[in-house]
Amino acid sequence: GNAATFQIPGRTFPVEVFHAKNPVEDYVDAAVKQVMQTHLQPRSGDVLIVMPGQEDIEVTYDVLEERQSAPPLSILPIYSQLPSDLQAKIFQRSEGGLRKCVVATNIAETSLTIDGIVFVVDSGYCKLKVYNPRIGMDALQV
Repeated sequence: GNAATFQIPGRTFPVEVFHAKNPVEDYVDAAVKQVMQTHLQPRSGDVLIVMPGQEDIEVTYDVLEERQSAPPLSILPIYSQLPSDLQAKIFQRSEGGLRKCVVATNIAETSLTIDGIVFVVDSGYCKLKVYNPRIGMDALQV
């Protein structure tokens, strides 16, 4: 890992950054494994997983639910098509003191403030609008 800082007006926080040693093909599986390792650490705090889009968020949610162990995680997906009452859950404290795990796109890194997030697992992928000359239109590409 290497040291970095995160700043908000009037405060600076130390941040440890760790990178995967090798690129991974299955970034969902790699992210889930990292979350499960993080979850077993004694340090408290919630987790944010950053995925490229809604489909990856849904798959990540399903895989996390499948691999749940004790103590359980409160897994909360967030994307624009999700009903607003479910979107609002990411800002609430987890019931029973469970560790919260929010699965979102990179919009959560820049446009949302979710109290309690201590760990961020970033897939390293995002969706970009790329011009596809074959169809003569822009298309989203991971």
